[in-house]
Amino acid sequence: MKYLLIILYILLTTQSFAVENQEKKDWILDRVNIYIENDVYFGTDDGYSTGEMLTFLYFVPEPDNFIYDILGYNTKQSYSYLTFSIANQIFTPTDTSTTAFQADDRPYAGWTYLKTTFHKTTKTQLRSLSLKVGMIGPASGSEQIQNNFHKTFGMDIVNGWEHQLNNELGINLKYTQKWKYHGKDFGDIEGYFIPYTSLELGNVAINATGGFTARLGWNIPKDYGLSSINIGNDPGIPVYGQYKNMRLHPWSFSINFTAAGTAVARDIFLDGNTFTDSHSMSKEKFVGYYGLGFTLRYKNFVLDIMEIENSKQFKGQKKSHGIGSAIISWLY
Repeated sequence: MKYLLIILYILLTTQSFAVENQEKKDWILDRVNIYIENDVYFGTDDGYSTGEMLTFLYFVPEPDNFIYDILGYNTKQSYSYLTFSIANQIFTPTDTSTTAFQADDRPYAGWTYLKTTFHKTTKTQLRSLSLKVGMIGPASGSEQIQNNFHKTFGMDIVNGWEHQLNNELGINLKYTQKWKYHGKDFGDIEGYFIPYTSLELGNVAINATGGFTARLGWNIPKDYGLSSINIGNDPGIPVYGQYKNMRLHPWSFSINFTAAGTAVARDIFLDGNTFTDSHSMSKEKFVGYYGLGFTLRYKNFVLDIMEIENSKQFKGQKKSHGIGSAIISWLY
């Protein structure tokens, strides 16, 4: 619990610093996102079981951090953004009713972390660099988070957390590149195609991902699309010079399809702890996922819903795994 309090203190300190910069007009709050991911939509409670994340997106009118120079696009036709996030993700085996050690299934694991991301956006491209820092293991508080949730909603308690991964500080760096293409309009119906690639490096995950999001609808939000917590980085990063045009109409709606494939070199939630012995499974080195959902905006309120199907993650996994993803956003 003390680690969670430390993380909360860091988040509050960071937000106080952000508010101070916002008052100076150094940063301007643009958007707040609340992620809720859970496999309860598919009637399961295993694998990647649940994830939550709170994100604050700031517009940076005069970026002076050297990271923005590293990201490039140093022209007048680009925007700079900064996001701060706090998140928790939980992974469990299929049978959560037993206290027995399950050697043939994935380990219990969870991590709570802070994420800071720098974004540079133009009319057709987005580059993002993010850093995640947090705790894996009992210090993440994931057992308490999951079981308190289950108690609140009258669900069965999850047993077996005594077999979870050991405490470990997780540090991961991620770079994401997105492109945006505007398809041919059919009357008031418009479409966008947003391919992306990413590279992640750290003791939590080492992987390379390629994927895309396709959107079809009316007055589609002028941004670089939505994503899950793990894939595609932060949602709703505005396109340079177009974002405010969306606000000319109070409504926006789109149908969204997304798909991605990942080459996995490391996944601590299957490989086990980096520096200590722990439960581990033989992971699949190539995994994929696809999702279908919609985006609905009314004035400043945005709702993104996506149902996602993930391929098998480790050797011996009996079937693929689905999870529902919802993002509730408020635009400033």
